[in-house]
Amino acid sequence: MKHAYLIIAHNEFEVLKKLLQAIDDPRNDVFIHFDRKVKQIPAVEMQHANLFIIANRINVHWGHVSQIEAEYALFEAAYRSGKYAYHHLISGTHMPLYSQNHIHRFFENMNKREVLAYMYTDAYEINLKLQRYNFFVKNFAHPAFIIRHPDQWFWKLGIRIQRIFNIHRNKNILYRKAANWVSITGHCVAFLIAGKDEILKRYRFSFCGDEFFVPSKLEWTSEKWNVIDCDRLIKTDIMKSASRYYRMEDFDELIHSGCLFARKFGSEDMKVVDQILNHIKSMQ
Repeated sequence: MKHAYLIIAHNEFEVLKKLLQAIDDPRNDVFIHFDRKVKQIPAVEMQHANLFIIANRINVHWGHVSQIEAEYALFEAAYRSGKYAYHHLISGTHMPLYSQNHIHRFFENMNKREVLAYMYTDAYEINLKLQRYNFFVKNFAHPAFIIRHPDQWFWKLGIRIQRIFNIHRNKNILYRKAANWVSITGHCVAFLIAGKDEILKRYRFSFCGDEFFVPSKLEWTSEKWNVIDCDRLIKTDIMKSASRYYRMEDFDELIHSGCLFARKFGSEDMKVVDQILNHIKSMQ
């Protein structure tokens, strides 16, 4: 069965075009969600894979529930289009580190398990991000200081008030954390779609809830899910809560990492992107 690549994109469109070349395979269908803030969608095309552009675009804000809404837009579009063995949720700044032959074989060997990359969390983080009302998150990471700073100040004030008055929410929920970039089966996608209303309500006032809702939802249910924690799914280096950009000097480390995908890449160093693409083509 085919694989569906679900791509969230908002910038670095030269990288996106290289990514599309890397996954352009008749065994794949590709779905792209462009942030509603993108005024002009770039011209993208594929020769072998079917390409779908999400029409109902979400105005995505970092840390905000809109990130989950964008993921759902992709899940639902793929679910309507057909049955897929796996759905790979990635960003437009990802690159695969292996050929599609290797990636398809890898997931055939997963035997329909849900593939997540779990991340460390603790009671403090869960309390802050999920068990408090996180107001003023929408512009928390806005590039303009004059917009970002007031939201961060009011967010801190809201958290402080809730601690003073001992205000909590979702206290009895078991939360798990994983990278929001997942590779999951069609059965799992259908399960997440069925629980969409509950998820969006529960995470409406969360902070970075996109890293919690999939692994946590699989824990909430009585259905037994076959989930694997795969440290080979994605290579990324988090620095000060953001992934650093890989450069040409990282190439050897990337291709010898054993990871299927890496994030993130930018237009400031396209040499490493081109080198990875050439490396993948040599593996075909």
